[in-house]
Amino acid sequence: MTSARIAACLAAGLASLWGQSEVSPNQPPNEDLYLYHSVPDIAVQPVGKPATPLSGLWRDRPLLITMVFTRCAGVCYPFLRSLRAATELAAKPPSGYRVLVLSFDSRDTVSDMKAAASGIGAGADEDWIFATAAEESVRRLAEATGFWFRWDGEKRQFDHPAVLLAVKNGRLVRLFAGGRITAESLGSVLRDLDGGFVPSYPLADKTSFRCFQYNAATGGYSLDWGALLLVLPGTIAFLAALLTFRPWRRRGARAPFPAA
Repeated sequence: MTSARIAACLAAGLASLWGQSEVSPNQPPNEDLYLYHSVPDIAVQPVGKPATPLSGLWRDRPLLITMVFTRCAGVCYPFLRSLRAATELAAKPPSGYRVLVLSFDSRDTVSDMKAAASGIGAGADEDWIFATAAEESVRRLAEATGFWFRWDGEKRQFDHPAVLLAVKNGRLVRLFAGGRITAESLGSVLRDLDGGFVPSYPLADKTSFRCFQYNAATGGYSLDWGALLLVLPGTIAFLAALLTFRPWRRRGARAPFPAA
């Protein structure tokens, strides 16, 4: 095979891998494609407050954003309730944070969002902001963060993933996607927002082994079974070497050089 053919095969392989890394139309957004990108500073209309750009919400503290629609019969309200419960259990970073629940449905009104806030028990919480925005602004935010939504005429519902966008100083720091969020998962997101060390990012359905276990109540980490798996190979190699060379040393000690 000539050098040109080898180069062509490599290029085709890389193109195939790149294509697989793109977001599938029916899959949650890929965090790696959007991490640390700038978030559009769109204007939103919060419930009971003047309109404000997003920068007015993230200027003095990090901002968590989730996008929903109030007529949702699927994942929206279960996800919001899990997020609400997680915020009450997870340790709050010193800098604090806000939660923005933004509608992507142009039919939703401020009154609809107010009812949604009351429905999950966040109506009186100053740190929870329910808001609407112009259709074009919503699409800009969605495109910049990988969020997608499309109308299903048969179901008369929007098809969309449930996501949580973690924004700090106008940049996307974390992107969580899943049907619900636990205090453990939210805790790792908050530590990232606060600039702390996050040894592992637990998946939404949890993993069997991980190096560290996160305690949502204290905000601390402890060693988990995964750390043992990292140490075990080295320990076995050390013991094997010890057992191999100790008998040789003892035999050598029993055979001194003859006297001159």
